[in-house]
Amino acid sequence: MFKRLSRAAAARSTGWLGIIVPAAYAALVIVVTLVVIADRVFVDHEDASLIGVWLIAVTLPLSGAGLLALAGLEGIFGEMPGPLGFALFIVATTGPGLAQVWLLRLVTRGRLREPTDHHAPAP
Repeated sequence: MFKRLSRAAAARSTGWLGIIVPAAYAALVIVVTLVVIADRVFVDHEDASLIGVWLIAVTLPLSGAGLLALAGLEGIFGEMPGPLGFALFIVATTGPGLAQVWLLRLVTRGRLREPTDHHAPAP
């Protein structure tokens, strides 16, 4: 796997930057999502927890569109019950966050380098 990643990094002008930056952001989005889910499932709160704000903050600006779509759904169907509303919140924030990973990869991958043949005899 590392050989394949090394070849992919060597083939682009940005090298490892085009792999590490999107991967780190993807890991951040996934970890924050799992923390929000764990807080919802395992912690009993007297009042509402504001940990979901971290997920919104990490996945902005595209999660804003997801949250607007969720608000539109609630406007049409009314307020969503607990588990369904939470699941839709996770989809409306994590989905756009992962779409941003793809966009970040497109921005940081750089141009293809000219292929070099290291096994060719010297002229």
